[in-house]
Amino acid sequence: MPIVSIGDMSQHFLSLRNGGAIKSDLARLGQELATGQNSDLATTLGGDTRQLSGINHSLAVANAFQTAAQDASLTLKHMQLGLNRIDVSRGNAVNSLLAISSQSQSSQMKEAALTARGGFDDIVSALNGKIAGRSLFSGAATGSAAVAPAKEMFDAIKVAVSGAATVADLKQGIEQWFNDPAGGFATMGYLGDGDAPIQRQISETTEITLSAKANDKAVVALLQATATAALAVDPDFGLSQIDQAKLQNDAGLALLTGASDLTELQTGLGVAQNAVDQTQTRLASEATALGMVQNDLMRADPFETATRLQALQVQLETHFTVTSRLSRLSLAEYI
Repeated sequence: MPIVSIGDMSQHFLSLRNGGAIKSDLARLGQELATGQNSDLATTLGGDTRQLSGINHSLAVANAFQTAAQDASLTLKHMQLGLNRIDVSRGNAVNSLLAISSQSQSSQMKEAALTARGGFDDIVSALNGKIAGRSLFSGAATGSAAVAPAKEMFDAIKVAVSGAATVADLKQGIEQWFNDPAGGFATMGYLGDGDAPIQRQISETTEITLSAKANDKAVVALLQATATAALAVDPDFGLSQIDQAKLQNDAGLALLTGASDLTELQTGLGVAQNAVDQTQTRLASEATALGMVQNDLMRADPFETATRLQALQVQLETHFTVTSRLSRLSLAEYI
């Protein structure tokens, strides 16, 4: 029977290959022991990875919705802060304007007008608030400012009512500028999207509405009232002190009654915030449960891994010992 021998060079390469395989297995098992996760999932799961794939997909969806919910929560929070700022400006103007009467001094009415004009500017500034570069109160047109600059609008209002000679004319002119669907505030004041409030999908079953926009009637009414109070004492209109006082007092009453509409707007955002909070809690719970199942499927048994690692260490030591002895073989030692 012929004897098949292996040459020295072939023996060398065979030894290198065996040693490399053992080292590779040692590295893999060391990683599994350190991370606690099996590196050969296909073998561990018997080739059926459908369940793990489904869990990974569900986790990715849950994480995506969590991100959407977090973004919606932040947007709603800043919208509420904007409306709160508007309400503070409204309250300050109310306190100043309702103190005006036919017996008020001219200086007091001018001060009330300045407060109203400051309130107008503050409301405009709040409406043009942004978060992460997105406009809060412009509807779907998040890349655009919600309203034109305060001075630009105020100057346009004054031009629109320049011919007013009576209290009724001035009030009607200002009201028309703010409420005409074909001009005034609708065309040059409001710069946002004119469609319905935007919707945000924050889970597979939950959709919220970002209902507050700068062209909402509650907001427009506050702008109208503050503009009226500020223009009341403008000398260009030549109104008597009694007429000025009446305009300012009426504007103060409008701002006072406008609180309920503003509160309704805030309540709508509050409902959306509550829905977001509940959804975030549910998504976090789902992600935790899915993560636990995923870990169970991917987890490497630490005892089994340590045992296999120890066996490979012995195997590697034996390999080195055998290789060393083979390298020392000689004909003299054989004879």
